[in-house]
Amino acid sequence: MIINTIDVLTMSILAAFILAVVGIILMILDSARHGDGKRENDDSEGEKKYGGVVIIGPVPIIFGNDSSIIKWAIALTIVVVVIFILLVIIPLMGV
Repeated sequence: MIINTIDVLTMSILAAFILAVVGIILMILDSARHGDGKRENDDSEGEKKYGGVVIIGPVPIIFGNDSSIIKWAIALTIVVVVIFILLVIIPLMGV
């Protein structure tokens, strides 16, 4: 079966749209569930943990204040980059 480039592009755009909508719905549900801003196991005086990755061209910029969150961010970035590379290479191979 030959995968058409337009089909891959259409499916990628559709997947991105669906993921964005699911993310927005999850944020709304989380906000509605914890409307007062306090979580069950949340220490109001405790330090908040955060982390993320910004990819500019081929250079990833990794930030955060917790090593476990940074490790998860790196792992998810690797997964996303591998999926991106596969979506670019598969149509070029004519598979």
